[in-house]
Amino acid sequence: MGEDSQEAFPFGGEPTDTRGRIMQATFETVQENGFAGLSIQRIASKANLSKSSVYHFFEDKDDLLLAFLDEMLGQFGGPLKGLEADAAPIDVLWAYIDFGLYGVTDESVPPVEGMEIQPGRPLVELRSQGTYSEDYRDRFTEMDGSMRDRLTSVLERGIQEGTFRDVDPERTAEFLLTVLLGGLFRRATADGVDVDAVRREIEMVIEARILNES
Repeated sequence: MGEDSQEAFPFGGEPTDTRGRIMQATFETVQENGFAGLSIQRIASKANLSKSSVYHFFEDKDDLLLAFLDEMLGQFGGPLKGLEADAAPIDVLWAYIDFGLYGVTDESVPPVEGMEIQPGRPLVELRSQGTYSEDYRDRFTEMDGSMRDRLTSVLERGIQEGTFRDVDPERTAEFLLTVLLGGLFRRATADGVDVDAVRREIEMVIEARILNES
């Protein structure tokens, strides 16, 4: 790939091309200042680039933000990919729940003590744009649909294997997705959220409503 490859990169790593530097700088700027402090000049400065370099890739700030959103959504849930083929349905289900509640997933269930809770501010700020923008709303509708389909698939497999009760997979997936997104929004917008307590309550719901005890 050349210097200006549009290949995606993890926001936690080092970008390998100019476009990647712009995306990384956008991520860091939103993390630090929110949308109120977002400008092409600030992003360019953060990336150690000229404004003209940014405009080489994007027509304006809206074009840049939509591209940034696509990058974010493309990586959202990345740590969960491939779990379905390798793990028991209940372990996969908990991986999704922990990802929503804590912002990370780990091989151990429950999460290891001291696990860092990620605030997820950029994603929440971008999602708020969907209140008035069709472009943003369409993208988040697609993301929700993808996550709901993945949860539904896990539930269906658990039912087929006898691990889960004969619940309505789609309705249960809708409920779980709403809980997970609620965890994401609360982490991003409020302090003092007792995520561990929420997880314990979800565990009680799963034991009472989803797990097959027979």
